[in-house]
Amino acid sequence: MQSKSDFILHPVRMKIIQQLSKGPATVMELKEWVSGVPQATLYRHLNLLSKNEIIYVVEERKVRGAVERTYALDQNSAYISAEEAANLSKEDHMKMFMTFVSNVTGEVEAYLNGNTNLKTDIFGYNQLDLYLNDEEWEELSQGMQELIGKYVPNRPSKHNKKVKLVQMLVPEPKKSM
Repeated sequence: MQSKSDFILHPVRMKIIQQLSKGPATVMELKEWVSGVPQATLYRHLNLLSKNEIIYVVEERKVRGAVERTYALDQNSAYISAEEAANLSKEDHMKMFMTFVSNVTGEVEAYLNGNTNLKTDIFGYNQLDLYLNDEEWEELSQGMQELIGKYVPNRPSKHNKKVKLVQMLVPEPKKSM
């Protein structure tokens, strides 16, 4: 049986989940936003996500004799909770992390293989070490959620550019006593 992390970390399903995190969408909207995925493949992954209760149908309506479904994300099922993460083994975490890094690497490679302009494109990466106490971490976390949260609902349009913000938090290893 496939684990929840394996299930949601599939590249096509991740794209669907990311788009539905912005709000409900029809299949036709998803087809437009999740580029490069054949319609039959999109339907197959939507059915799998629905069957596994990651997404659900919020509306059905007749359009030219066919049923058009609008899907929404189940916010409680679409992510690995802190409790679920705590129950994963080191090997499970490494597998999830490698899948995550592989997906990001694929996105970077696709960008670099395209028509790039590194002077003007929104592209970059860095590493920054922060030394924070618990209160400072909470303040930083809430501030980042507040700042980024206002942009998450933005949907694709001809007036905006898609940029992928990748976040990783890696604490310093604890010294054994």
